[in-house]
Amino acid sequence: MTMTNGTIKLQSVQRVSEIVELIQSRGPLGATEITEALDVPTSTAHDYLSSLHDLEYLVKTDGKYDIGLRFLDHGIKARDRHDIATVGKRTIKQLARETGEATWLVTEEHGRAVYLDYALGEQAVQTHARIGTRSYLHQLASGKSILAYLPEARVDEIIDRHGLEQRTPHTINTREELFEVLERTRERGYAINDQEAVEGARAIGKAIIVGGEVVGAISVAGPANRLTDQQLADGIIDQIRGATNELELKLSQR
Repeated sequence: MTMTNGTIKLQSVQRVSEIVELIQSRGPLGATEITEALDVPTSTAHDYLSSLHDLEYLVKTDGKYDIGLRFLDHGIKARDRHDIATVGKRTIKQLARETGEATWLVTEEHGRAVYLDYALGEQAVQTHARIGTRSYLHQLASGKSILAYLPEARVDEIIDRHGLEQRTPHTINTREELFEVLERTRERGYAINDQEAVEGARAIGKAIIVGGEVVGAISVAGPANRLTDQQLADGIIDQIRGATNELELKLSQR
């Protein structure tokens, strides 16, 4: 079967995406590494890399290609179109000071959790996550709090697309268990991540709802031996409620 020009172009876009993601996760890389990882001719890999370099999306050092700062410009623009990112910065900084832990501002895009911003308290433990990290919603307290307020059909769509990867032995990995957890989340108003993304770490997350629509979530994360159920009950739950209410009020006035 002969491919149409449109199909060829779409395959080219997909290949560019694969190359960029590969370099981001394993780079810097040369044409030979791209060839071996993606099973494409070396000449094809070289053409893609040269074109992306000419367009300033990649930088080249010692024959290897790495992600260029032009992506940063696009990323900041994408983040800033989310009001919670621009309005929520002060709120999560204050929450980090109050709790002493790491606080995160998260939204959902294409069925994944995306970290928009964070702040670190005095006792905070830095994790692998960073601004821009994309994660599975069902593994996170912030993600589950977002899922809890999405239409059920949308949650089903996300599960069908991304699955329920079991990151640790504690991670939810069945549809039935997830929907039970989402119901409990709606009843109590917040979600718990009990070592479901990283063993030894816990988090509490609360959805940010504006005009009846969930636009993101705030979470507080820390070592499991510090974020015990008793410590959550002693103040962190109220602190994250206060931060979320403050942010919802600010957003509703924009």
